[in-house]
Amino acid sequence: MVLFIKRLFVFMVLPIIMVIMTDGFLRNKNSLYKEKIQGAIQDKEKIEIIILGNSHANFGVDPNAFDKYAYNLANVNQSIYFDKRILLSHLDEYKNLKYVLISADFHSLYFSSQGIRDVWAYYDTGVNYKNKNYLFEDFSHTLFGYTPKIILSLFKTEIIYQLSTSNIVVDFPVQKGVNLKDTIKNGFIGFEGKDVDAFNENKFQRSAKKFNRVVETSKEKLEIEEDLNGLIQILINRDIVPILFTTPTFVEYNKYLNANFVNLNKSDFDRISGKQNIQYWNFMNSDLIKAEDFYDEDHLNKKGAFKFGKMLNDSINNLY
Repeated sequence: MVLFIKRLFVFMVLPIIMVIMTDGFLRNKNSLYKEKIQGAIQDKEKIEIIILGNSHANFGVDPNAFDKYAYNLANVNQSIYFDKRILLSHLDEYKNLKYVLISADFHSLYFSSQGIRDVWAYYDTGVNYKNKNYLFEDFSHTLFGYTPKIILSLFKTEIIYQLSTSNIVVDFPVQKGVNLKDTIKNGFIGFEGKDVDAFNENKFQRSAKKFNRVVETSKEKLEIEEDLNGLIQILINRDIVPILFTTPTFVEYNKYLNANFVNLNKSDFDRISGKQNIQYWNFMNSDLIKAEDFYDEDHLNKKGAFKFGKMLNDSINNLY
């Protein structure tokens, strides 16, 4: 009986130790959220322009292309809900902030949850999704915050980073297509070159179908629009200029997006900008952005992001 109890104790203790050790790793693991927030706080006195949005803005707007000091706070799959609250959590610290560029994409008014990324954003930015109670997620990142697949991926990237002899700089998870020897500057790290496998009709159809479904099935539009109007009003009241913008996406891919919703989206943001008396710039089908400026069907590469950043910079300068 004593032997059985000892074996049972060992059987129970080892998994607990593994969970505790994995939790320690996950809690201290660097991320793009942490990099962006920490960088923005560090540069808080210098920042004059902030870019918000999802992956289209995250990879598509190089803040280093602006005349004024700009910072990219966009992130992968980041919704207007999180844009607003991540910005407001430190807004008082941005003493010289003059402009906030808010990404207004095809699906921006149709989703607020980021899925599994909600809890990751909570861990690293402190923003909880619609006042959700993260008691279990706080208790254990391993058991309730990350899936086993993601945990293994994070361990893999950490091992590669520690064992690499090729001067890898990036110590946080990034999307395929980002150069691990690149550096993040003003919140921006972009895609290199072009994913040739993304430029075919089947890929366009699959990708567009995913976004079409988000728009067609959403029941959040009125709530999200109200939330966006609230953010715009807060900025106006602080003498900060909010600007809505739609990023370029590949013209052949755009043909597979639901045309009715594309037109409605433009109409919605025209209406919002008119009501709030602010600018809305739609670059979705810009002929100034060429095929070589895209990494895939709906994301710009670093060359395209710098070019598009220049276009936004010129548009701001032309306001006056």
